Amino acid sequence: MARVYFQRARGGYRPVRGEVVRQVQVELKAAGSNPGEIDGIYGSGTESAIMDFQRMHGIEADGKITDEVWTRLMGAAPPAILDRCLQLTGDFEGHGFQKVAGNFDGAGLTWGIIGFTLYRGEIGRIMEEIRQNFPDLINQAFGDLAHELFEVLGKSRAEQIDWANGISIGPGKYRVKRPWEKAFKTLGSFPDVQAVQLRRVRPYWDIALRDAERFGLTTERGIALCFDIAVQNGGIDDDEERQIRRRLADHPGASERDTRILIADVVAENSSPQYMEDVRQRKMTIATGEGVVHGAWYATMDWGIAEYPWET
Repeated sequence: MARVYFQRARGGYRPVRGEVVRQVQVELKAAGSNPGEIDGIYGSGTESAIMDFQRMHGIEADGKITDEVWTRLMGAAPPAILDRCLQLTGDFEGHGFQKVAGNFDGAGLTWGIIGFTLYRGEIGRIMEEIRQNFPDLINQAFGDLAHELFEVLGKSRAEQIDWANGISIGPGKYRVKRPWEKAFKTLGSFPDVQAVQLRRVRPYWDIALRDAERFGLTTERGIALCFDIAVQNGGIDDDEERQIRRRLADHPGASERDTRILIADVVAENSSPQYMEDVRQRKMTIATGEGVVHGAWYATMDWGIAEYPWET
Protein backbone atom coordinates (compact mmCIF):
# COMPACT_ATOMS: atom_id res chain seq x y z
CA MET A 1 0.00 0.00 0.00
CA ALA A 2 1.28 3.46 -0.90
CA ARG A 3 2.34 5.66 1.99
CA VAL A 4 0.30 8.85 2.30
CA TYR A 5 2.49 11.74 3.39
CA PHE A 6 0.06 14.65 3.17
CA GLN A 7 -3.64 14.98 2.56
CA ARG A 8 -6.36 17.58 2.80
CA ALA A 9 -7.63 17.68 6.38
CA ARG A 10 -11.17 16.61 7.16
CA GLY A 11 -13.74 19.27 7.96
CA GLY A 12 -13.09 20.88 11.32
CA TYR A 13 -9.39 20.03 11.33
CA ARG A 14 -6.48 22.39 10.78
CA PRO A 15 -5.42 22.32 7.10
CA VAL A 16 -1.87 21.17 6.52
CA ARG A 17 0.29 24.19 5.76
CA GLY A 18 3.87 25.31 5.62
CA GLU A 19 6.99 25.36 3.49
CA VAL A 20 6.71 21.77 2.24
CA VAL A 21 3.18 22.41 0.99
CA ARG A 22 4.34 25.63 -0.67
CA GLN A 23 7.06 23.74 -2.53
CA VAL A 24 4.47 21.19 -3.68
CA GLN A 25 2.25 24.00 -4.97
CA VAL A 26 5.15 25.51 -6.92
CA GLU A 27 5.90 22.17 -8.58
CA LEU A 28 2.23 21.50 -9.33
CA LYS A 29 1.96 24.83 -11.13
CA ALA A 30 5.15 24.12 -13.09
CA ALA A 31 3.73 20.73 -14.09
CA GLY A 32 0.56 22.31 -15.47
CA SER A 33 -1.73 21.52 -12.53
CA ASN A 34 -2.58 24.94 -11.14
CA PRO A 35 -3.31 24.93 -7.38
CA GLY A 36 -4.31 28.59 -7.38
CA GLU A 37 -2.58 30.94 -4.97
CA ILE A 38 0.84 29.72 -3.80
CA ASP A 39 -0.02 30.14 -0.13
CA GLY A 40 1.40 26.99 1.49
CA ILE A 41 -2.08 25.77 2.51
CA TYR A 42 -3.31 22.33 1.49
CA GLY A 43 -6.84 23.40 0.62
CA SER A 44 -9.32 22.46 -2.09
CA GLY A 45 -7.28 24.10 -4.85
CA THR A 46 -4.18 22.11 -3.99
CA GLU A 47 -6.18 18.91 -3.64
CA SER A 48 -7.76 19.45 -7.08
CA ALA A 49 -4.36 20.18 -8.64
CA ILE A 50 -2.96 16.96 -7.18
CA MET A 51 -5.90 15.04 -8.60
CA ASP A 52 -5.20 16.57 -12.03
CA PHE A 53 -1.55 15.57 -11.71
CA GLN A 54 -2.53 12.04 -10.70
CA ARG A 55 -4.85 11.66 -13.71
CA MET A 56 -2.13 12.89 -16.06
CA HIS A 57 0.19 10.17 -14.73
CA GLY A 58 -2.28 7.32 -14.54
CA ILE A 59 -2.49 7.35 -10.75
CA GLU A 60 -5.71 6.98 -8.80
CA ALA A 61 -7.01 10.53 -8.39
CA ASP A 62 -7.61 10.81 -4.65
CA GLY A 63 -5.87 14.15 -4.06
CA LYS A 64 -3.37 12.70 -1.59
CA ILE A 65 0.39 13.01 -1.73
CA THR A 66 1.69 9.46 -1.62
CA ASP A 67 5.29 8.37 -2.01
CA GLU A 68 4.64 7.82 -5.75
CA VAL A 69 3.04 11.23 -6.24
CA TRP A 70 5.84 12.95 -4.34
CA THR A 71 8.59 11.22 -6.32
CA ARG A 72 7.01 11.96 -9.70
CA LEU A 73 6.11 15.54 -8.85
CA MET A 74 9.17 16.62 -6.88
CA GLY A 75 11.78 14.41 -8.58
CA ALA A 76 13.26 13.56 -5.20
CA ALA A 77 13.04 11.10 -2.34
CA PRO A 78 10.00 11.42 -0.03
CA PRO A 79 9.99 14.44 2.33
CA ALA A 80 12.47 14.15 5.18
CA ILE A 81 11.07 13.64 8.67
CA LEU A 82 12.77 16.86 9.83
CA ASP A 83 10.87 18.84 7.19
CA ARG A 84 7.59 17.26 8.29
CA CYS A 85 8.27 17.88 11.98
CA LEU A 86 9.31 21.45 11.24
CA GLN A 87 6.13 22.09 9.29
CA LEU A 88 3.95 20.91 12.21
CA THR A 89 5.89 22.60 15.01
CA GLY A 90 6.20 25.76 12.92
CA ASP A 91 2.43 25.87 12.66
CA PHE A 92 2.04 25.38 16.42
CA GLU A 93 4.46 28.26 16.93
CA GLY A 94 2.39 30.42 14.61
CA HIS A 95 5.43 31.60 12.68
CA GLY A 96 6.72 31.42 9.16
CA PHE A 97 10.04 32.73 7.92
CA GLN A 98 8.76 36.30 7.99
CA LYS A 99 6.54 36.82 11.03
CA VAL A 100 7.75 38.82 14.02
CA ALA A 101 6.00 39.11 17.39
CA GLY A 102 6.60 41.61 20.18
CA ASN A 103 7.30 41.13 23.85
CA PHE A 104 4.08 39.28 24.70
CA ASP A 105 5.88 36.58 26.70
CA GLY A 106 9.04 38.16 28.06
CA ALA A 107 11.19 36.91 25.18
CA GLY A 108 11.62 40.40 23.73
CA LEU A 109 11.04 39.65 20.07
CA THR A 110 10.13 36.36 18.42
CA TRP A 111 10.82 35.89 14.70
CA GLY A 112 11.26 33.22 12.08
CA ILE A 113 10.31 29.67 11.24
CA ILE A 114 10.34 28.27 14.81
CA GLY A 115 10.08 31.52 16.71
CA PHE A 116 13.72 32.47 17.36
CA THR A 117 13.86 34.89 20.30
CA LEU A 118 15.78 37.96 21.34
CA TYR A 119 15.96 36.75 24.96
CA ARG A 120 17.85 33.56 24.10
CA GLY A 121 20.19 35.45 21.79
CA GLU A 122 18.99 33.59 18.71
CA ILE A 123 17.87 36.66 16.79
CA GLY A 124 21.18 38.36 17.49
CA ARG A 125 23.19 35.39 16.22
CA ILE A 126 21.08 35.06 13.09
CA MET A 127 21.30 38.77 12.34
CA GLU A 128 25.07 38.74 12.72
CA GLU A 129 25.37 35.78 10.33
CA ILE A 130 23.21 37.58 7.77
CA ARG A 131 25.20 40.82 8.18
CA GLN A 132 28.46 38.97 7.66
CA ASN A 133 27.32 37.03 4.60
CA PHE A 134 24.47 39.05 3.07
CA PRO A 135 24.86 42.69 4.16
CA ASP A 136 22.85 43.98 1.21
CA LEU A 137 19.82 42.03 2.43
CA ILE A 138 20.02 43.73 5.82
CA ASN A 139 20.10 47.10 4.12
CA GLN A 140 17.24 46.24 1.78
CA ALA A 141 15.04 45.09 4.65
CA PHE A 142 15.89 47.52 7.44
CA GLY A 143 17.28 50.59 5.70
CA ASP A 144 17.86 53.32 8.28
CA LEU A 145 16.67 51.00 11.05
CA ALA A 146 19.67 48.71 10.60
CA HIS A 147 21.97 50.93 12.67
CA GLU A 148 19.53 50.97 15.60
CA LEU A 149 19.00 47.22 15.39
CA PHE A 150 22.67 46.30 15.60
CA GLU A 151 23.34 48.93 18.25
CA VAL A 152 20.68 47.28 20.41
CA LEU A 153 22.02 43.79 19.69
CA GLY A 154 25.35 44.91 21.13
CA LYS A 155 23.78 45.84 24.47
CA SER A 156 22.94 43.74 27.53
CA ARG A 157 19.99 41.34 27.47
CA ALA A 158 18.04 43.56 29.88
CA GLU A 159 18.56 46.59 27.61
CA GLN A 160 17.47 44.55 24.59
CA ILE A 161 14.24 43.56 26.34
CA ASP A 162 13.58 47.20 27.32
CA TRP A 163 14.01 48.18 23.67
CA ALA A 164 11.70 45.39 22.54
CA ASN A 165 9.08 46.64 24.99
CA GLY A 166 9.36 50.04 23.37
CA ILE A 167 8.51 48.77 19.89
CA SER A 168 5.87 46.26 21.02
CA ILE A 169 2.27 47.39 20.58
CA GLY A 170 -1.33 46.21 20.79
CA PRO A 171 -3.13 43.88 23.19
CA GLY A 172 -0.59 41.95 25.21
CA LYS A 173 2.25 43.56 23.19
CA TYR A 174 1.96 40.84 20.56
CA ARG A 175 2.67 43.08 17.58
CA VAL A 176 5.52 45.46 16.83
CA LYS A 177 5.46 48.91 15.29
CA ARG A 178 4.78 48.87 11.58
CA PRO A 179 8.28 49.85 10.30
CA TRP A 180 9.85 47.02 12.32
CA GLU A 181 7.16 44.55 11.33
CA LYS A 182 7.73 45.36 7.67
CA ALA A 183 11.53 45.13 8.01
CA PHE A 184 11.51 41.69 9.64
CA LYS A 185 8.92 40.45 7.15
CA THR A 186 11.02 41.64 4.21
CA LEU A 187 14.19 40.08 5.60
CA GLY A 188 12.44 36.75 6.13
CA SER A 189 11.26 36.70 2.52
CA PHE A 190 14.77 36.33 1.07
CA PRO A 191 15.76 32.72 0.20
CA ASP A 192 19.27 33.22 1.60
CA VAL A 193 17.83 34.33 4.93
CA GLN A 194 15.43 31.39 4.97
CA ALA A 195 18.41 29.09 4.45
CA VAL A 196 20.13 30.69 7.46
CA GLN A 197 17.03 30.12 9.57
CA LEU A 198 16.84 26.48 8.51
CA ARG A 199 20.48 25.91 9.47
CA ARG A 200 19.68 27.35 12.88
CA VAL A 201 16.97 24.71 13.30
CA ARG A 202 19.57 21.95 13.30
CA PRO A 203 20.62 22.28 16.98
CA TYR A 204 16.99 21.70 18.00
CA TRP A 205 16.89 18.61 15.80
CA ASP A 206 20.05 17.33 17.46
CA ILE A 207 18.36 17.74 20.85
CA ALA A 208 15.36 15.82 19.51
CA LEU A 209 17.59 13.00 18.30
CA ARG A 210 19.27 12.80 21.70
CA ASP A 211 15.98 12.66 23.59
CA ALA A 212 14.39 10.15 21.22
CA GLU A 213 17.38 7.85 21.72
CA ARG A 214 17.28 8.29 25.52
CA PHE A 215 13.73 6.93 25.66
CA GLY A 216 13.79 4.53 22.72
CA LEU A 217 11.29 6.48 20.63
CA THR A 218 11.47 5.14 17.08
CA THR A 219 8.23 6.32 15.45
CA GLU A 220 7.55 9.53 13.55
CA ARG A 221 5.32 10.70 16.40
CA GLY A 222 8.12 9.97 18.85
CA ILE A 223 10.73 12.08 17.07
CA ALA A 224 8.12 14.78 16.34
CA LEU A 225 7.31 14.98 20.05
CA CYS A 226 10.99 15.32 20.93
CA PHE A 227 11.49 18.03 18.30
CA ASP A 228 8.51 20.00 19.58
CA ILE A 229 9.84 19.72 23.13
CA ALA A 230 13.25 20.94 21.94
CA VAL A 231 11.73 23.99 20.24
CA GLN A 232 9.17 24.97 22.87
CA ASN A 233 10.89 23.77 26.04
CA GLY A 234 14.57 23.47 25.22
CA GLY A 235 14.58 19.67 25.39
CA ILE A 236 14.13 17.20 28.24
CA ASP A 237 16.42 18.24 31.09
CA ASP A 238 18.07 15.93 33.64
CA ASP A 239 15.41 16.43 36.29
CA GLU A 240 12.63 15.69 33.82
CA GLU A 241 14.49 12.59 32.67
CA ARG A 242 14.63 11.30 36.25
CA GLN A 243 10.90 11.92 36.67
CA ILE A 244 10.13 10.13 33.41
CA ARG A 245 12.27 7.13 34.29
CA ARG A 246 10.65 6.84 37.74
CA ARG A 247 7.21 6.75 36.14
CA LEU A 248 8.32 4.29 33.51
CA ALA A 249 9.60 2.02 36.28
CA ASP A 250 6.03 1.92 37.60
CA HIS A 251 4.77 0.86 34.16
CA PRO A 252 6.95 -2.00 32.96
CA GLY A 253 6.32 -2.97 29.37
CA ALA A 254 4.80 0.41 28.49
CA SER A 255 4.18 0.84 24.76
CA GLU A 256 5.83 3.68 22.89
CA ARG A 257 2.49 5.50 22.81
CA ASP A 258 2.23 5.20 26.59
CA THR A 259 5.80 6.45 26.93
CA ARG A 260 5.05 9.46 24.72
CA ILE A 261 2.01 10.32 26.83
CA LEU A 262 4.05 10.02 30.01
CA ILE A 263 6.78 12.28 28.56
CA ALA A 264 4.14 14.82 27.49
CA ASP A 265 2.74 14.93 31.01
CA VAL A 266 6.12 15.39 32.69
CA VAL A 267 7.20 18.14 30.31
CA ALA A 268 3.89 19.96 30.83
CA GLU A 269 4.08 19.65 34.62
CA ASN A 270 7.55 21.22 34.56
CA SER A 271 6.47 24.18 32.43
CA SER A 272 5.57 27.62 33.74
CA PRO A 273 2.14 27.44 35.41
CA GLN A 274 0.55 29.91 33.00
CA TYR A 275 1.59 27.78 30.00
CA MET A 276 1.18 24.32 31.53
CA GLU A 277 -2.09 23.34 29.88
CA ASP A 278 -1.06 24.83 26.54
CA VAL A 279 2.10 22.72 26.64
CA ARG A 280 0.14 19.64 27.67
CA GLN A 281 -2.40 19.95 24.85
CA ARG A 282 0.32 20.53 22.29
CA LYS A 283 2.47 17.61 23.41
CA MET A 284 -0.51 15.26 23.82
CA THR A 285 -1.64 16.06 20.27
CA ILE A 286 1.65 14.73 18.94
CA ALA A 287 1.90 11.88 21.44
CA THR A 288 -1.54 10.50 20.58
CA GLY A 289 -1.81 11.71 16.98
CA GLU A 290 -4.79 13.98 17.44
CA GLY A 291 -5.86 16.90 19.61
CA VAL A 292 -6.48 20.62 20.00
CA VAL A 293 -3.69 23.19 19.90
CA HIS A 294 -4.52 26.88 20.28
CA GLY A 295 -8.17 26.14 19.57
CA ALA A 296 -7.59 24.17 16.34
CA TRP A 297 -7.99 20.41 15.84
CA TYR A 298 -4.97 18.61 14.44
CA ALA A 299 -4.57 15.08 13.07
CA THR A 300 -0.83 14.49 12.72
CA MET A 301 -1.25 11.84 10.03
CA ASP A 302 -2.45 14.61 7.68
CA TRP A 303 0.94 16.25 8.27
CA GLY A 304 2.96 13.13 7.44
CA ILE A 305 3.56 12.13 11.06
CA ALA A 306 2.18 8.73 12.04
CA GLU A 307 3.25 5.48 13.68
CA TYR A 308 5.78 4.58 11.00
CA PRO A 309 9.45 4.16 12.00
CA TRP A 310 10.93 7.58 11.37
CA GLU A 311 14.36 6.39 10.18
CA THR A 312 12.75 4.84 7.11
